[in-house]
Amino acid sequence: MRPALEPGDWLLVDPTTRHWPRRGTIVVVQQPASGMLVVKRVAARPGDTIRLPGGARRLGPAEAWLIGDAADISVDSRTYGAVSFDHFVGRAWLRYGPFGRPLSLRRRGARRPTR
Repeated sequence: MRPALEPGDWLLVDPTTRHWPRRGTIVVVQQPASGMLVVKRVAARPGDTIRLPGGARRLGPAEAWLIGDAADISVDSRTYGAVSFDHFVGRAWLRYGPFGRPLSLRRRGARRPTR
């Protein structure tokens, strides 16, 4: 998840979310194939349509499309497909360490949404 997260970063995770968070949110999930905990960013939510090579796919009512920030090396939904909410562990809420690094989880260069 570089540059937003670096190996060894400490995250406070909110497990109380009852549905997929908004697009752009960093989440912790169990990888569908292996069950390993991974950190990804929500790219599409339930009901969204995603464009794939060979066509488009509409996500089901409990599915999300997750991507890593380092697209060229990330193993994410482009590899294992849509992720069911059953694999959701929590929303990354805060990076609290190691000390000396900024605490923001926003992607560098990302703009805040305007209202």
